[in-house]
Amino acid sequence: MKKEKLLVSFIAASVLVGASVTTPVFSHSAYAASSVSVYQKDVNSLADYYAPFYKTVEKKLKEIEGIKDDEQALAAYDQLADQIDQFLTKTDKNYAMNHLNSEADQLQGYLYDSLIALYNYIVDLEDYAYGDVSDAEFNKISANFEKEINAYNTQFQQKAKSYKTKRKVTFNANMGYLLDEDIQPSPTAPSTPADSTYTVKKGDTLTAIAKKYGITVAELKKLNNLKTDALKVGQVLKVKSGSTSSPAPAPQTSVSVKQQQIVSYAKTLIGKPYKYGGTTPKGFDVSGYTQYVYKNAGSNISIPRTVADQYKSGTDVKQNSLQAGDLVFFKNGKSVSVVGIYLGKQEFIYVSSKGVKTQLLATAYWKNSYAGAKRIIK
Repeated sequence: MKKEKLLVSFIAASVLVGASVTTPVFSHSAYAASSVSVYQKDVNSLADYYAPFYKTVEKKLKEIEGIKDDEQALAAYDQLADQIDQFLTKTDKNYAMNHLNSEADQLQGYLYDSLIALYNYIVDLEDYAYGDVSDAEFNKISANFEKEINAYNTQFQQKAKSYKTKRKVTFNANMGYLLDEDIQPSPTAPSTPADSTYTVKKGDTLTAIAKKYGITVAELKKLNNLKTDALKVGQVLKVKSGSTSSPAPAPQTSVSVKQQQIVSYAKTLIGKPYKYGGTTPKGFDVSGYTQYVYKNAGSNISIPRTVADQYKSGTDVKQNSLQAGDLVFFKNGKSVSVVGIYLGKQEFIYVSSKGVKTQLLATAYWKNSYAGAKRIIK
């Protein structure tokens, strides 16, 4: 068996993804005397049920990407398939007794069907690894899976947006995770002045927060009596001790007109969809996006089509010398498989299976998979 037959890089990024969770509370009777609307309760209960499981699945998929032994990878995939099966079985039983309002039930349908699609894909992946499915068949299966997941994601986001507007509800942090947004819970107690606290967002690390406010990680942990580096979305941290000064400014680097054009144009494409082999705003893959931006940002710079060839272009740049407009690369195993455009302030933009989006280099996943950077613009 070949390693590449098992480790398909886009799985982890393409599914709203998490094993054991508590029994959901979806009964309307519990809300009868509540001042909070059924619509509000339903959507947040739904998110609180699905998000923990999706996070577990996402974590498992990332772990599998790092497994080098074929048999171990297959065993891990098999375990994941069992977890999904158990979750769906439990969900079937719970929904037989408790029902969401019809609109929230449509939302859960997209989440449920995404997990079914992932389960079926893992089964096909295992068949491929054992030689029961040809290369051509599996390529078709992978393309169909990707298309199916993207469709579910799009439908979920559109329905959620409509639900929020129509029913005038507020999404909680778990719903924000499922939508891949940074949604913070409303404060339930008086807080310290805004300029002396920071609310943790998805992807934050102590290092990134400390750097933003010009303090050390040790000082940040001491201020908040933290024993570990673990953070939770929505957690409020003290970032200053009686100081009212602004966060320490990031070092300023001279940015050329061409670099500004690259960064500005790259941001205008946020939200454009992912498409296998895509090279236009109708749908991009990772290297198709960077090539398109460089070509159409007003700078008219031609770069190669593939990630591998783009990685061979330009001049090597150390991470502490990055400038806006540089290409940043990430690896999956030994191979460089993802490219993005550095925006400045430790942020970059790239194409995920959910479309064009920004991320922080300090996020654990990107920090661990960072492969290097290239400067195309002199």
